[in-house]
Amino acid sequence: MSVNQHWHDPVAESYAATIAHKVPGYHLLHELTVDRVEIELMGAASCILTVGAGGGEEIINMLQRNKDWHITGVDPSPTMLDMAKRRVAQLHMQERVTWYEMPLDKVPVEKLYDAAISLLVIHFVKDQLTFLQEIARRLQPGAPLVLAFIQGDPETPTFQQELHMLSLFMKRQGLGKEVFTSFRERLGVTTYPVSEEEMTGQLTEAGFQDIRPYFQAGMIKGIVCKRGNRKAVGK
Repeated sequence: MSVNQHWHDPVAESYAATIAHKVPGYHLLHELTVDRVEIELMGAASCILTVGAGGGEEIINMLQRNKDWHITGVDPSPTMLDMAKRRVAQLHMQERVTWYEMPLDKVPVEKLYDAAISLLVIHFVKDQLTFLQEIARRLQPGAPLVLAFIQGDPETPTFQQELHMLSLFMKRQGLGKEVFTSFRERLGVTTYPVSEEEMTGQLTEAGFQDIRPYFQAGMIKGIVCKRGNRKAVGK
Protein backbone atom coordinates (compact mmCIF):
# COMPACT_ATOMS: atom_id res chain seq x y z
CA MET A 1 0.00 0.00 0.00
CA SER A 2 1.52 3.29 -1.07
CA VAL A 3 0.60 6.67 -2.45
CA ASN A 4 1.87 7.27 -5.98
CA GLN A 5 5.43 8.47 -6.16
CA HIS A 6 4.76 11.29 -8.61
CA TRP A 7 4.28 13.50 -5.54
CA HIS A 8 8.07 13.28 -5.06
CA ASP A 9 8.64 15.21 -8.29
CA PRO A 10 9.61 18.90 -8.18
CA VAL A 11 6.24 19.47 -9.87
CA ALA A 12 4.73 18.99 -6.41
CA GLU A 13 5.96 22.51 -5.61
CA SER A 14 3.24 23.92 -7.87
CA TYR A 15 0.53 21.97 -6.04
CA ALA A 16 -0.54 24.69 -3.60
CA ALA A 17 -0.72 27.28 -6.36
CA THR A 18 -2.90 25.22 -8.71
CA ILE A 19 -4.92 22.68 -6.71
CA ALA A 20 -7.88 25.01 -6.11
CA HIS A 21 -8.11 25.51 -9.88
CA LYS A 22 -8.27 21.76 -10.46
CA VAL A 23 -10.70 20.71 -7.71
CA PRO A 24 -14.20 22.25 -7.71
CA GLY A 25 -15.08 23.54 -4.24
CA TYR A 26 -11.56 22.99 -2.90
CA HIS A 27 -11.64 25.67 -0.20
CA LEU A 28 -15.26 24.96 0.74
CA LEU A 29 -14.39 21.27 1.11
CA HIS A 30 -11.70 22.15 3.64
CA GLU A 31 -13.92 24.57 5.55
CA LEU A 32 -16.78 22.08 5.80
CA THR A 33 -14.37 19.28 6.74
CA VAL A 34 -13.16 21.21 9.78
CA ASP A 35 -16.79 22.05 10.60
CA ARG A 36 -17.54 18.33 10.48
CA VAL A 37 -14.60 17.48 12.74
CA GLU A 38 -15.59 20.19 15.20
CA ILE A 39 -19.14 18.83 15.37
CA GLU A 40 -17.94 15.25 15.81
CA LEU A 41 -15.44 16.17 18.56
CA MET A 42 -17.75 18.76 20.15
CA GLY A 43 -14.83 21.14 20.60
CA ALA A 44 -12.90 18.81 22.92
CA ALA A 45 -9.10 18.84 23.15
CA SER A 46 -8.09 16.18 20.65
CA CYS A 47 -5.27 14.55 18.73
CA ILE A 48 -6.10 14.41 15.02
CA LEU A 49 -4.37 12.28 12.38
CA THR A 50 -4.04 13.87 8.93
CA VAL A 51 -3.18 11.32 6.24
CA GLY A 52 -1.72 12.93 3.14
CA ALA A 53 -0.76 16.12 4.94
CA GLY A 54 1.41 17.52 2.15
CA GLY A 55 0.44 21.07 1.24
CA GLY A 56 -0.91 21.66 4.72
CA GLU A 57 -4.32 23.13 3.87
CA GLU A 58 -6.36 21.02 6.30
CA ILE A 59 -3.71 21.35 9.02
CA ILE A 60 -3.71 25.14 8.74
CA ASN A 61 -7.51 25.21 8.92
CA MET A 62 -7.58 23.00 12.03
CA LEU A 63 -4.81 24.88 13.84
CA GLN A 64 -6.64 28.15 13.34
CA ARG A 65 -10.02 26.74 14.31
CA ASN A 66 -9.25 25.14 17.68
CA LYS A 67 -6.26 25.90 19.92
CA ASP A 68 -6.76 22.62 21.84
CA TRP A 69 -6.23 20.35 18.83
CA HIS A 70 -2.88 18.68 18.27
CA ILE A 71 -2.32 17.52 14.69
CA THR A 72 -0.20 14.65 13.39
CA GLY A 73 0.63 15.02 9.70
CA VAL A 74 1.64 11.99 7.63
CA ASP A 75 2.97 12.14 4.07
CA PRO A 76 5.62 10.04 2.28
CA SER A 77 6.68 12.94 0.05
CA PRO A 78 9.42 15.19 1.52
CA THR A 79 8.58 17.93 -1.01
CA MET A 80 4.91 17.98 -0.05
CA LEU A 81 5.57 17.70 3.69
CA ASP A 82 8.14 20.52 3.59
CA MET A 83 5.49 22.72 2.03
CA ALA A 84 3.12 21.97 4.93
CA LYS A 85 5.89 22.56 7.48
CA ARG A 86 6.68 25.98 6.01
CA ARG A 87 3.04 27.04 6.17
CA VAL A 88 2.73 25.93 9.82
CA ALA A 89 5.99 27.70 10.70
CA GLN A 90 4.60 30.95 9.29
CA LEU A 91 1.80 30.67 11.87
CA HIS A 92 4.32 29.90 14.67
CA MET A 93 2.27 26.83 15.61
CA GLN A 94 4.95 24.13 15.10
CA GLU A 95 4.61 22.91 18.69
CA ARG A 96 1.07 21.69 17.94
CA VAL A 97 2.06 19.49 14.99
CA THR A 98 3.89 16.15 14.85
CA TRP A 99 5.24 15.11 11.44
CA TYR A 100 5.81 11.66 9.94
CA GLU A 101 7.58 11.62 6.57
CA MET A 102 6.65 8.05 5.70
CA PRO A 103 3.82 5.89 4.38
CA LEU A 104 0.87 5.46 6.72
CA ASP A 105 1.62 1.80 7.43
CA LYS A 106 5.00 2.80 8.94
CA VAL A 107 3.44 5.23 11.44
CA PRO A 108 3.50 3.85 15.03
CA VAL A 109 0.24 2.24 16.15
CA GLU A 110 0.81 2.64 19.90
CA LYS A 111 -0.93 6.02 19.90
CA LEU A 112 -4.63 6.07 19.01
CA TYR A 113 -6.14 9.27 17.62
CA ASP A 114 -9.44 10.99 18.36
CA ALA A 115 -10.15 11.70 14.68
CA ALA A 116 -8.63 11.30 11.23
CA ILE A 117 -8.80 13.34 8.04
CA SER A 118 -7.73 12.25 4.57
CA LEU A 119 -8.73 14.61 1.77
CA LEU A 120 -8.12 13.93 -1.92
CA VAL A 121 -5.59 11.16 -1.20
CA ILE A 122 -7.21 7.73 -1.35
CA HIS A 123 -7.83 7.87 -5.11
CA PHE A 124 -4.02 7.85 -5.51
CA VAL A 125 -3.82 4.58 -3.55
CA LYS A 126 -4.31 1.34 -5.46
CA ASP A 127 -4.99 -0.85 -2.40
CA GLN A 128 -7.64 1.34 -0.86
CA LEU A 129 -8.99 -1.25 1.59
CA THR A 130 -5.60 -1.72 3.23
CA PHE A 131 -5.22 2.07 3.41
CA LEU A 132 -8.54 2.36 5.27
CA GLN A 133 -7.63 -0.53 7.57
CA GLU A 134 -4.38 1.22 8.47
CA ILE A 135 -6.31 4.37 9.38
CA ALA A 136 -8.75 2.31 11.48
CA ARG A 137 -5.86 0.72 13.39
CA ARG A 138 -4.77 4.16 14.56
CA LEU A 139 -8.17 5.45 15.73
CA GLN A 140 -9.99 5.23 19.03
CA PRO A 141 -13.27 3.27 18.86
CA GLY A 142 -15.98 5.74 17.87
CA ALA A 143 -13.49 8.24 16.43
CA PRO A 144 -14.58 9.97 13.21
CA LEU A 145 -12.85 9.66 9.84
CA VAL A 146 -13.49 12.42 7.30
CA LEU A 147 -12.61 11.33 3.80
CA ALA A 148 -12.80 13.01 0.38
CA PHE A 149 -12.13 11.25 -2.91
CA ILE A 150 -12.82 11.17 -6.65
CA GLN A 151 -15.96 9.12 -7.02
CA GLY A 152 -17.41 7.29 -9.99
CA ASP A 153 -16.82 4.53 -12.52
CA PRO A 154 -14.72 5.77 -15.47
CA GLU A 155 -16.44 3.24 -17.75
CA THR A 156 -19.88 4.82 -17.37
CA PRO A 157 -21.49 7.63 -19.40
CA THR A 158 -22.19 9.48 -16.15
CA PHE A 159 -18.49 9.66 -15.35
CA GLN A 160 -17.75 10.91 -18.87
CA GLN A 161 -20.22 13.74 -18.25
CA GLU A 162 -18.47 14.53 -14.97
CA LEU A 163 -15.16 14.62 -16.85
CA HIS A 164 -16.59 17.09 -19.34
CA MET A 165 -17.85 19.21 -16.46
CA LEU A 166 -14.38 19.16 -14.90
CA SER A 167 -12.80 20.24 -18.19
CA LEU A 168 -15.14 23.24 -18.31
CA PHE A 169 -14.28 24.13 -14.70
CA MET A 170 -10.53 23.96 -15.34
CA LYS A 171 -10.88 26.07 -18.49
CA ARG A 172 -12.75 28.75 -16.55
CA GLN A 173 -9.93 28.76 -13.99
CA GLY A 174 -7.49 29.64 -16.75
CA LEU A 175 -5.73 26.26 -16.89
CA GLY A 176 -4.43 25.01 -20.23
CA LYS A 177 -6.10 22.09 -21.99
CA GLU A 178 -3.05 19.92 -21.24
CA VAL A 179 -3.81 20.02 -17.49
CA PHE A 180 -7.16 18.30 -17.97
CA THR A 181 -5.70 15.93 -20.59
CA SER A 182 -3.00 14.88 -18.13
CA PHE A 183 -5.61 14.20 -15.44
CA ARG A 184 -7.75 12.14 -17.82
CA GLU A 185 -4.77 10.06 -18.97
CA ARG A 186 -3.84 9.19 -15.37
CA LEU A 187 -7.25 7.63 -14.66
CA GLY A 188 -6.73 3.95 -13.93
CA VAL A 189 -2.94 4.39 -14.14
CA THR A 190 -2.04 6.50 -11.09
CA THR A 191 -5.53 7.72 -10.13
CA TYR A 192 -8.23 5.25 -9.08
CA PRO A 193 -11.75 6.69 -8.79
CA VAL A 194 -14.25 4.58 -6.87
CA SER A 195 -18.03 4.68 -6.65
CA GLU A 196 -19.68 5.81 -3.42
CA GLU A 197 -21.17 2.32 -3.05
CA GLU A 198 -17.76 0.67 -3.38
CA MET A 199 -16.19 3.14 -0.96
CA THR A 200 -18.98 2.46 1.56
CA GLY A 201 -18.30 -1.27 1.22
CA GLN A 202 -14.57 -0.80 1.77
CA LEU A 203 -15.14 1.44 4.78
CA THR A 204 -17.49 -1.13 6.31
CA GLU A 205 -14.99 -3.93 5.72
CA ALA A 206 -12.23 -1.82 7.28
CA GLY A 207 -14.29 -1.44 10.47
CA PHE A 208 -16.11 1.87 9.99
CA GLN A 209 -19.81 2.51 10.53
CA ASP A 210 -22.38 5.34 10.51
CA ILE A 211 -21.18 6.30 7.01
CA ARG A 212 -22.71 9.57 5.72
CA PRO A 213 -21.97 12.01 2.89
CA TYR A 214 -21.24 15.63 3.84
CA PHE A 215 -19.90 17.19 0.63
CA GLN A 216 -20.09 16.87 -3.13
CA ALA A 217 -18.87 19.05 -5.99
CA GLY A 218 -18.78 17.33 -9.36
CA MET A 219 -16.82 14.11 -8.97
CA ILE A 220 -15.42 15.07 -5.55
CA LYS A 221 -17.27 13.34 -2.70
CA GLY A 222 -16.85 13.85 1.03
CA ILE A 223 -17.84 11.16 3.54
CA VAL A 224 -17.80 11.10 7.34
CA CYS A 225 -17.92 7.85 9.32
CA LYS A 226 -16.91 6.42 12.69
CA ARG A 227 -14.44 3.78 13.72
CA GLY A 228 -16.39 0.76 14.97
CA ASN A 229 -15.72 -1.06 18.20
CA ARG A 230 -14.45 -4.28 16.67
CA LYS A 231 -10.69 -4.80 16.35
CA ALA A 232 -9.28 -3.20 13.21
CA VAL A 233 -7.80 -5.62 10.70
CA GLY A 234 -4.17 -5.03 9.79
CA LYS A 235 -0.62 -6.29 9.87
